[in-house]
Amino acid sequence: MGGSSSSLFFLLIMAALLVFMFSRTRKQQKAQQQMQNDIGPGAEVMTTSGMFGTVVERTAEHVVIEIAPGLQTRWTPRAVARVVTPVAPVEEAPLNEADRAPDSLEGLDLTKRDGDTPGESGTGTPRA
Repeated sequence: MGGSSSSLFFLLIMAALLVFMFSRTRKQQKAQQQMQNDIGPGAEVMTTSGMFGTVVERTAEHVVIEIAPGLQTRWTPRAVARVVTPVAPVEEAPLNEADRAPDSLEGLDLTKRDGDTPGESGTGTPRA
């Protein structure tokens, strides 16, 4: 009787895990479907193939996404993987004087030296 109850317990655990996995997958699919249904013009999105753009038109059959200024592509709504939330721009620290690029080339040493070109040996012999 001990072997029978342990195998029954094992089967119950396996059934519970399967139910949990399927319910979780169903919830994720519903959330994805709801997100795709809620997409409207102005939303920044990423497609399942990794293309980023802004939705300019939405119908039941397709979504028009602008991927560059004036360049629009048409997709099935199922191809939208997620809505991308804009990231706040990173504020850069001001550059100090040593980090700034010069306004002119005056005063810079622009002579080519041996060993400046990758792949050449720096033997010190002048080039012809």
